[in-house]
Amino acid sequence: MSSLTRMLAILDVFTAEQPAWTAEGIAEKLSYTRPTGYRYVRELTNAGLLRRGAAGTYLLGTRIIELDWQIRVSDPVLSSGRAIMRELARQTGCDVMLATMYGERVLTIHQEHGNEGVHPSYGRGRPLPLFRGTPSKAMLPWLPAARLRKLYEAHKKDAAAARLGRDWKSFRAKLQAIKAQGYCVTRGELDPDLVGTAVPVLNEDNQALGSLTLAMSAQRFNIADPRRLVELLNDAARRMGESLSTFANGAPVSKRSKSKSKHRSERSRQVHEQRRN
Repeated sequence: MSSLTRMLAILDVFTAEQPAWTAEGIAEKLSYTRPTGYRYVRELTNAGLLRRGAAGTYLLGTRIIELDWQIRVSDPVLSSGRAIMRELARQTGCDVMLATMYGERVLTIHQEHGNEGVHPSYGRGRPLPLFRGTPSKAMLPWLPAARLRKLYEAHKKDAAAARLGRDWKSFRAKLQAIKAQGYCVTRGELDPDLVGTAVPVLNEDNQALGSLTLAMSAQRFNIADPRRLVELLNDAARRMGESLSTFANGAPVSKRSKSKSKHRSERSRQVHEQRRN
């Protein structure tokens, strides 16, 4: 583990349950020497990622708020997705959630509320379980096999608890079944009495950028047309993926790139059509 990785690991000890830490407490928690702990805390504080609190404690820093604002206004996934998600919430009356994955974490990055008044507990910024719930299960099958195997080996017990198989072969088979189906539905895996229906959001190379989920009460799901829900989800996810082809390094792509993206977008559309069928 590099020194930079060790320093950034400090940010992970700050939680809603324990938002304030002393430098000594951080060093003890992560098994760092005190001089190393103090040095890392000082560097993170100078960068604005930590700030001083009361009685010698440290809190997450205001630089994080600034970065969050920058993501909200400039991230191409959010820029392309907000209006589409708002429309989907209006069409279905359900809450619409966009999740993405980094490392071993799945995170909700945007949520649009429907008119049903449900309150999913995994809103923006709260990490989702890796193997439970539709946001995660809709993305996992699209990961490269090597990365998926690494995740499985590191979290075998969690995979078994989520009923995704007790060995790699059965785990892979269950995810392949979800991929072949093209969508995922779970009942009460994240919140009691709520049902989630999700599809992956694919880029022009058919790689999963995230997942798009409709969250609703079990009562609403029981009277809904599941095929229509999946159709609306697939259409929204396809449009979000296609709109990303207009971004490259924060700017519109060239005409040549647009032509190439047009062909890839058509291929993406065909994939979504196959999933609907």
